[in-house]
Amino acid sequence: MRRCLIILFIVSIFINSNFLYSIEKFYTYYDKALKYMQKGDWERAIAEFKSAASLEFEDAKKKRTYGTRFIKYFPHREMGVCYYNLEEYDNAMGELQLSYAYKKSKRAEEYIKKLSFDGRNIDFEKNLAERKQHEKEQEELALRQKEMEEQKQKEAELAQKQKEIEEENKRLEKEREKKEKTELAAMEKEIQKKQRELEKERKKLEEQKKRKSNISKLPLGALTYDPNAVTQVGSRLSVAVLTFASNEKAQNLAESVTEKLVTQLVNLRRFRVIERSALDKIMEEQKLGMTGFVDDETAVKVGKLAGADLIILGRINIEIGYAKVSARGIDTETSELIVAKEANSGNTNIETIEYLVEQVAIDIYNDLPLVEGIIMEVEDTQVILSIGSEVGVRKGTKCVAYKEGKKYYHPTTGEVHGINVIPLGELIVIQVQEKMSIAKPIGKISDLQIEDKVVVK
Repeated sequence: MRRCLIILFIVSIFINSNFLYSIEKFYTYYDKALKYMQKGDWERAIAEFKSAASLEFEDAKKKRTYGTRFIKYFPHREMGVCYYNLEEYDNAMGELQLSYAYKKSKRAEEYIKKLSFDGRNIDFEKNLAERKQHEKEQEELALRQKEMEEQKQKEAELAQKQKEIEEENKRLEKEREKKEKTELAAMEKEIQKKQRELEKERKKLEEQKKRKSNISKLPLGALTYDPNAVTQVGSRLSVAVLTFASNEKAQNLAESVTEKLVTQLVNLRRFRVIERSALDKIMEEQKLGMTGFVDDETAVKVGKLAGADLIILGRINIEIGYAKVSARGIDTETSELIVAKEANSGNTNIETIEYLVEQVAIDIYNDLPLVEGIIMEVEDTQVILSIGSEVGVRKGTKCVAYKEGKKYYHPTTGEVHGINVIPLGELIVIQVQEKMSIAKPIGKISDLQIEDKVVVK
């Protein structure tokens, strides 16, 4: 009996240790980010650094990982380097100064000097991005002025033509008495024709002038929210894209369309996109084809094995004079359809196909908005949240609950540069109303309290 108890105790310790090590730690995200930096994949590196910083915020020369193992830990400094390589200089300076405030380092100092003029901080109101925007506005203004000058010139030419016609009419009036009625009628007919053409040209110019006078700036884009404006706790929603299915005429485009959608989703910085190579390896291990002909049940299985929250299945169809790209996302936890989008066109050239893929990616992005809220009530098996359908929350939406910790201020400016957050666990929405929703915990979750915060994953 005693031997059995000892064996059970050892087994429980082994299971619990495996469970603890299955949870990604801050240094796991940090190591991934460093690898992405070595590849020059700055955007993915930033996403992983943010995940690490959301768990361990401060830069340090020695940061304990486990046991007696310590690493050099500078997520803010390395984020600054990534932003510098992306030419996002405001973000680069902010992260580098925050790192320097926590722990001075030669690498941070080197990049701060690169972002300075004669040792002084960059005047962010006159940084490169704003200068480019100013130059663009100046070019647009010059173009409009040129168009207005051309418009004035055309109006002057039109007035000159009108004057010439009036003089011609006077001349014809004098000759009217000298010429035969038939000749006069023919000339009058020709004049009427010219007048009709002139009237058409005048109306056309007036319409052009009206359109140009109503010129306004283009909208910033089709995106409806900024993922960087929302607190990130842990990893964002992980997405895996399987190879697109296709009809016979689109078979040669299935792979490139899949890659295009993956690239678009990565560039939107909303999702954590799983590498295609990882999916291909799983498909090969499961002895599945890679041609896109995968049913929903198999897709969910592949998504779970890849660690994805959402598995995306797509299809491209091309017929004569018609092209359609569609995609749908299935929650790997519940097997429910979360999002379905499509775009079509009467053109089938490659530029149009790429545009359709971009539109589908943006539609998926807009349909899964990042929003924040608070916990209004905690009941036995469910949690009441302050976010509902009016901000895009739907049944199946996954959220991360967290507590806000210490705020970190810039030592010179006093500006808040970040907040340490404490993850409490994940929730999934099971019922939605306009201004609230009801969720239930997913797996193990820490003690939740009213006014704790939540953010859509």
